[in-house]
Amino acid sequence: MNEFANTNDAVAHAQRLAQTGDLVGATALLRVVVARDVTNFFALFMLGTLESHFGNFDEAEKHLARAVALNPRSVEALVSHGNALLERKRPEQAAATLDRALKLQPNEGNALIYRGLAAVDLEKHEDALSYFDRALRLDPGSIPALHNRANVLVALGRHNEALPSVDKLLKLAPTYVPAILHRATILSALKNPAAALADIERGLKLEGQNADLHAARGLALMGLTRHDDALASYDRAIALKPERADLHIARGNLLLEMQRLDEAFDSYERAIARDPKSAEAHLNCANVLMERGRLDDALRRAEKAIALNPGYAHALLLRANILLHALRPEEALPAYDAALGAKPDSPEAHYHRGSALLLHGRYKEGWRDFEYRWDVAERGFDRPELSAPEWRGETLAGKSLIVFSEQGLGDTIQFARFLPLLARGGAKVTFLCHPNLIRLFRSFSDSIELIGSCDATRRFDFQCALMSVPERLGVALENIPNEVPYLFAEEALAAEWRETVGMHGFKIGITWQGNPLGKIDRGRSIPLEKLAPLADIPGTRLICLQRNHGLDQLAKAQERLKIEALGAFDEGSDSFIDSAAIMQNLDLFVTSDTATAHLAGALGRPVWVVLKHLPDWRFMLGRSDSPWYPTMRLFRQPAPGDWDAAISEMADALRALIARRGA
Repeated sequence: MNEFANTNDAVAHAQRLAQTGDLVGATALLRVVVARDVTNFFALFMLGTLESHFGNFDEAEKHLARAVALNPRSVEALVSHGNALLERKRPEQAAATLDRALKLQPNEGNALIYRGLAAVDLEKHEDALSYFDRALRLDPGSIPALHNRANVLVALGRHNEALPSVDKLLKLAPTYVPAILHRATILSALKNPAAALADIERGLKLEGQNADLHAARGLALMGLTRHDDALASYDRAIALKPERADLHIARGNLLLEMQRLDEAFDSYERAIARDPKSAEAHLNCANVLMERGRLDDALRRAEKAIALNPGYAHALLLRANILLHALRPEEALPAYDAALGAKPDSPEAHYHRGSALLLHGRYKEGWRDFEYRWDVAERGFDRPELSAPEWRGETLAGKSLIVFSEQGLGDTIQFARFLPLLARGGAKVTFLCHPNLIRLFRSFSDSIELIGSCDATRRFDFQCALMSVPERLGVALENIPNEVPYLFAEEALAAEWRETVGMHGFKIGITWQGNPLGKIDRGRSIPLEKLAPLADIPGTRLICLQRNHGLDQLAKAQERLKIEALGAFDEGSDSFIDSAAIMQNLDLFVTSDTATAHLAGALGRPVWVVLKHLPDWRFMLGRSDSPWYPTMRLFRQPAPGDWDAAISEMADALRALIARRGA
């Protein structure tokens, strides 16, 4: 410093050092200058900018704040100060500083981009988009603006809108790896993992040691159900960046999907070891514990995640779900309200609260929340393309209405009861349903058109999803239309099966297994051997109506339980036609929560259903009857997984029923 005549000469020399690439030397000299003279604007501004370059944002922000105080009309200093404030996680102050810069110079591109980033940090995503769009109007080829605009659209779930921004960016910079990574992430979210994988492989040729690319490869391979390859990709990412908690979380998520629960839990614990304040990792531990049925431990972990992040909507929702599974309804419903308080537009929270309300018989409130099922990320069903506005309960007299089924066969059978009501109200009703159910619903055909497909150009006055009809009709627990039968077996088929089934003994049809491929089946299907107490009752005949899934259990238990097989049935393209006819010749039908339970109830046949501890909402809580089916009786697990107690209660009831028959 002594070699310079004055501080201005020293600052000029520091500027020359920076221009020749000696940023370290320039920074060292400026630090000396600023230590001696805290009123030199140019020294403070340059030093603040260089400290930002080296990632020393605390020092950078301090120097730039002094520079701005000395020259509050310097747009460059205001923009640099705003950036340093962003890096220090002070978005409100950054926004105010950048607003001052934009008031002085509305078309300053960097100020617009940083202001957009401040809006992102403040979770004002629409505002962020407006700033990035302004920056792009000034410079359509701005890579930071294109990149961050896509980031915001992804955060909003608007992946289709994000993709053009990334594609434009890649035309400008084909080897820009962050954009390649971003495109792959978007494609994975758009359920196009094959295209995502192609982009990732291109990125890895440019940066083979990029941990984010390897993690994105794991995500794409998950989408392709190549789980072992995905795990190898996550392991590679972690080998490159073992300190990153997010990579351990992603690996745990894959293992959770693979149902390797202990390993998933271990991955989440490793994430916590690297970042003890990771609310996401604690939340995911809670998920695993819930899957394990360790509800008290799961609740503690969910509450730990909430303590770390009090507004964490996902953790608040999981807490509510855990409380519901623990059958603590007085706590669960307020917990759902809390989740919605944190994120009022959350379709998952609305949907789960709706299911909880329906479970408790609060139908009018529950149906409203149940409408959010269409926006749930993993709903598993879609609306058909139909040329008609949504029916919201308007008068239907003289109007055409197409009602479409949306979920499983059991749902369709249960809610089909509403179709005749619509027709009696004067509507011309068309029912678009699973083609294999049309024959079963033939009794409706006098007043309702039954179709298995519909041309998108065919016009109707209104359309409505089948499971939305009760909401439109204002159905409450007290006025469920439950007159049965509303479906009927074909008389000729019933007569044929009467010969096969025979007339002797107390004839009990049984099914025990739903579709094991769906998450909904977890814990609700009965191991066949658990039905042994029914077989041990003198005079009973167990007759198998199980098809497809679960027949492997039959081979092992058939002799012990003396289960009778009827040969081939329901083998054509029409579902349940033979099952309905067989049920007409049974004394009782026993099942877990399957579509056949709804079939028997709709036929008005005696049906006993064995339910898991927390059943599906339609079976409600604590009652042995069903408001939907007068001929249905419910038997419940007293504790999670306790089929023995439920079947023992059923066996006692069966002995009493047979005794009354014989009296």
